[in-house]
Amino acid sequence: MKWPALPGPSPEPPPFPAGFRREIRAKTPLIAIPIITLYEIDSENGERMSGMGSIFRRRRPDGPGDRDGSPYHGDYSESVLKALTYGDVDDRWHAIRAVGELGEAFIDPLIRALRDDYWIIRREAANTLVSFGAPAVMPLITALDDSREDTRQEVMRALSSIGAPAVEPLLREAGNSSPLIRQGVVKALGNLREVQATDLIIRALRDDDRHVREEAARALGNIGDPVAIDPLIDLLSDPYGQVRNEAVKTIVSLGTPAIDPLIQALVSDQPEVPERASFALVQIGQASVGPLIEGLEATNPAIRKGSASILGHIRDQAAIPALIRALNDPDRQVRREAVKALADMKGPATSPLMEAFKSGEPLARYGSMEALWMIGAPSVPLLVESLRDESPDIRKRSALLLGEAGDASAIDALNMAMRDKNTAVRKAAFWALEMIERRVGDSPAQEAPADDVKVL
Repeated sequence: MKWPALPGPSPEPPPFPAGFRREIRAKTPLIAIPIITLYEIDSENGERMSGMGSIFRRRRPDGPGDRDGSPYHGDYSESVLKALTYGDVDDRWHAIRAVGELGEAFIDPLIRALRDDYWIIRREAANTLVSFGAPAVMPLITALDDSREDTRQEVMRALSSIGAPAVEPLLREAGNSSPLIRQGVVKALGNLREVQATDLIIRALRDDDRHVREEAARALGNIGDPVAIDPLIDLLSDPYGQVRNEAVKTIVSLGTPAIDPLIQALVSDQPEVPERASFALVQIGQASVGPLIEGLEATNPAIRKGSASILGHIRDQAAIPALIRALNDPDRQVRREAVKALADMKGPATSPLMEAFKSGEPLARYGSMEALWMIGAPSVPLLVESLRDESPDIRKRSALLLGEAGDASAIDALNMAMRDKNTAVRKAAFWALEMIERRVGDSPAQEAPADDVKVL
């Protein structure tokens, strides 16, 4: 008998024949097991009524016991099926608990129960299907073709719990015409961490359905095979944000083996690929610092530029010397990224920058000056000290930087610099004091010498 699939109690179940009652045959003793509510028809008025009763199964006194596999009485199966189809929540739950003993004939009703409105019914149905093992796998895979997330969640849990017997059927269904089934298959294989499915899931990264691609990226993260790194990097240009995000997460989870391919991806002609490769390298963190330092010496300026930028985001002090050297890079964009990276290092970068500011090559001096200005307050004490440097050019530039920093703690030193023997230094000190005045609202500057006012 085929029963209709109903998600919950039916307000008007099909009528039972008038006078229907469970028959206890006198010739064969029965063992009564109270399990679920039974549905009966009153013999006098033909109306449906329900009440707690017992489900019976037959055991002959001289025959095998029910624990030995003797068949259940037909009324038992019939009553369980009726309760599973038409009962209230309690009835359906007890019925599902009972059918675990009835065998594979109840797989289809249990699959229907996965669509029940109540979580406790869906969960118990999935648990029972797991107990059936391999025979339940294909019906469960078919049930993936359901848009309800709560149903799919229980199906996925059941397939994962069944484990190894589910692998071959899942592999066979990877090319199913339904995108919902393909998505579920990929997810299940990922949950099972099935290494033999890696190539199949990599192919799924090119699926026409974006949800399948997203799930494939996530599944490859669960499996953890580095062979997926290059295909995942290709996925960084996917038009859908969720797909790209999952690709990045998986690449990051693969760690060190992904670093060099990500650095090479910085030269991609698709703008979004270098951007997301950079983000992934930042997320990988310290493990990528060494290769990125090497990247500052790469032939391709795109790799040098990207490496400098990423090192600035990671902020590992081990990169400071290499970034100082990058201030002399022939490519302006590389130098600019090195300046920003050093400025992002803040305090730890100030002393190396001051060294470059005082004694570096011309490009490095200008770059370090800009980085010190961007750092601001942490660089003020060293710049104040540089107002006494032997080089008038260093004294002048230090005064200019102190003006840009706008820190009132430099006022006394700048007033002293107003008496410097070098005219350019005095001009720079006067200008710096004027800049600080605008910021703090006071009038700290001495009157500028007449010969300097015209120049200013």
